[in-house]
Amino acid sequence: MVSFSLIIFCVTLLINSISCYLADTRLGHNSVLIHDRLLVFGGWKNSTNSTRIYTSSEIFYLDLTKQFDSVNQQWNLILEGNLPVYEYFSTALVSTLDDDIIYLIGGYMINITTGVLDTSNLIYTYNYSSTTWTPLKVNNAITREEISGVIDDKGIIYIHGGNNFTNYTTFWEYQGKLYNDMQILNVSSTVWTKLNIFHNIPLPCSAYTANLLTNGIIVYLGGFESETGNYTTSNLTLSSMKILKLFDTKKSEWSQMNVTGDTIDPRVYHSSVLTPDGNIILFGGVGKGYQPVNPKIALLNTNKDIYEWSIPSSSSPPLLFGHSANLYGNYMIVLFGCNLETRTMNSEIYLFDVYQRIWVTTYTPPPTTATSKPKRSSPLALGLGLGIGGFVLIGLVIVGIIFYKKNKTKSPTNPTLKIAGSSEPN
Repeated sequence: MVSFSLIIFCVTLLINSISCYLADTRLGHNSVLIHDRLLVFGGWKNSTNSTRIYTSSEIFYLDLTKQFDSVNQQWNLILEGNLPVYEYFSTALVSTLDDDIIYLIGGYMINITTGVLDTSNLIYTYNYSSTTWTPLKVNNAITREEISGVIDDKGIIYIHGGNNFTNYTTFWEYQGKLYNDMQILNVSSTVWTKLNIFHNIPLPCSAYTANLLTNGIIVYLGGFESETGNYTTSNLTLSSMKILKLFDTKKSEWSQMNVTGDTIDPRVYHSSVLTPDGNIILFGGVGKGYQPVNPKIALLNTNKDIYEWSIPSSSSPPLLFGHSANLYGNYMIVLFGCNLETRTMNSEIYLFDVYQRIWVTTYTPPPTTATSKPKRSSPLALGLGLGIGGFVLIGLVIVGIIFYKKNKTKSPTNPTLKIAGSSEPN
């Protein structure tokens, strides 16, 4: 007789074989590292109707304790804790004071019920353990889109500039205003403050990247600029990659640096990550009018008194924009975005080994140590990416139980239990 536990075991194997969540392609999304997982949420989805915004509210993740390759990675869906709003081109940061909390700030936010733009709340917090979102009511918070924030070890979030659109036509065309101020959020007191700075203030800017060095300097790369502060297609320029904007968080002072090295095209909607050895890796982006940029990838050495650009010799993946990049272990992990070369949304994962400085196809997790934190698994469940698979599994469970019960009533001389086979879901 086949036991009921064996039936459950077989069904479990089937569940594992189709448990890979099929994540929709997107750009302008957020990806954050928390408890050995790379969480992804938000973003703008592609559509044939350029006047309609397509977004999503689900949260899914890669388990970074497991090996995967760029083609056969396994996404997992968090079944609870969907976003309270649709959002894209916002900024998301894990708290340095409580590594269970994610802050979601600004960006284009859309009411899930009405489908219209909604700025009634500008900051949300996500509790990883309870999988719950909470609106954070903060006085003086200002609506800003296309921003990139950083957070220091004292729990201070720095947000520079951004734009505030006043007229939305399509995803590619906005009208509004650019800003050059520096806003900070103290996560302990939940106090939002605009810093009073009067010297060396840069031009209004958005769609840049920001990286906080260990010495307290924020390095800003790329972005849209406007001398007038108006955000229209005709008057935007791109921030130079030769003259970089730096902000000293310890002195609350702006400065500029004329960097050396290879020539790097200015760009927007790119990514950058800071490596432990003091290099900022720049990848992707587009030029004005969504033109290609060169090179696709570059390294900025911040260990020198005058920062220096260099270009790795390794071949690069397609030129992406609107993607995300995160550093974990030896790898910069690049997700989604739009392939500028084919003008299609990207579904691949690209891996750059930051020590060998080459693109690779296989991710190998770093070795565990005694100080590694245990992975929290109770609130996270695997999602079923194939809808039809879910119905097949339910049917298999029901059929298994029925046959098991029938078998119990049969004579011991007929101990064989046969279960009708079913085809694999497409």
